[in-house]
Amino acid sequence: MKTIIKKTLYLISILSLPLFSFDYKVRGQASSFSKIGFDGKKYDPNKGIYPTESYATMMGELDLDMNLAEGLNITIGGMINGIVYDSTLWQGDGPLATEYIGWYAGHSGQIQQQPRFYMIHNAYISYDYQGIFGFKAGRYETTGYDWFSAFNQGVEAYVQYSGIKIWGLFSDARASAYNDWFWPYGRYYSTGAPFFAAGIKYSKNGLSVSPYIYYIPESLNAPGFNITYDTNPNFDQKGFRMKTTIVGLFPFYSQTTPTSRDVIVFGELLGKNAQTLFIRQQFDIDNYSFGGIVYKNFGNANGKIGIYGDPIAYNVWTGSVYDSGPSLSNMIGKDALSWFLFVGSQIKDFNWQLLGRITTSPRANEQSLALYLSYAFNKHIDAGLKLEYFNDTTHKGYHIGNGPILQNNNKSDRSHAMVHITYTF
Repeated sequence: MKTIIKKTLYLISILSLPLFSFDYKVRGQASSFSKIGFDGKKYDPNKGIYPTESYATMMGELDLDMNLAEGLNITIGGMINGIVYDSTLWQGDGPLATEYIGWYAGHSGQIQQQPRFYMIHNAYISYDYQGIFGFKAGRYETTGYDWFSAFNQGVEAYVQYSGIKIWGLFSDARASAYNDWFWPYGRYYSTGAPFFAAGIKYSKNGLSVSPYIYYIPESLNAPGFNITYDTNPNFDQKGFRMKTTIVGLFPFYSQTTPTSRDVIVFGELLGKNAQTLFIRQQFDIDNYSFGGIVYKNFGNANGKIGIYGDPIAYNVWTGSVYDSGPSLSNMIGKDALSWFLFVGSQIKDFNWQLLGRITTSPRANEQSLALYLSYAFNKHIDAGLKLEYFNDTTHKGYHIGNGPILQNNNKSDRSHAMVHITYTF
């Protein structure tokens, strides 16, 4: 009898190995980032001088990935980021680099505290069953949402079958954990409230249609949609491809008064509702791509949710730390209209792209031309450089940052360079 029991237990243990196998991987990176503002004048709002700052960082990250069973994973990771240069110390009104690195206002996101230069950015469990069902819970980086990006403290899940995907997201707090922007978890943009999103996506033959809704209790209801048509969904840089994306968002603001203003987008009047429309047309011919974008706000459509993430897929935080935001571009301001043209290509491990933009809005007009370069030296080391000409004209009657109301139009040079080098292991 004992022999039978031993053989049975042995057999069970052998059969259970694939189900309860345990594997792990340690990974991490060290990265340096610098923004170099070309207008290095001293800050003097009385003379209408609002310079563009420079700052540099050193960031380290360490993560442990554990595979517990097929499709079941746990990841734990920490990050530390430090400021090694801050031009605002001598430009005036500084130090302000902590507006980018370390800014912390508690879990509520509403009570500013001492900067924090470290965080546990990854602490989550995830499960995926053959692309049919999956979830993530804890602290993790999000992908694939039009109006939510960076890291989430919460949970997301999906169910997918026969081209139909139903998804949901709950966010208790949000964080930015990168070499250029480092804010620990908090409810910065939702006025201390949690955040919800849900949607349905139908995909077939390169066409996807996705209605969704974003919701902040007692603050925002924002239905929207994403319609995308891709003539070659499996494009691998050979042949021709055309991809069209149309995104709409229609926020309705709760408990507002005629004098209610947005949380962070230049402090403009919020209103009761607004709309935004985004259209992107891209063409690919072999390893070259080109196209254009139109992005229009009707009212203050970005006043609550539009700074959580944006379908533009380009950095909207490219202005000056001395302005509102800090450093938000006016492309997401009230009634703003932006036109983009871009062209670029990938040649083995080298990427380049040229992006031109013209923005008009009641608050300010902007013109920019940016060159993006990136190169992967090997599987461990990569580097990137952006050079951007950026002219900003803020109209009279508005203010820049904490400065006085402008009596005349103010023209500022927001041109800058951004460079990073990263070692990954």
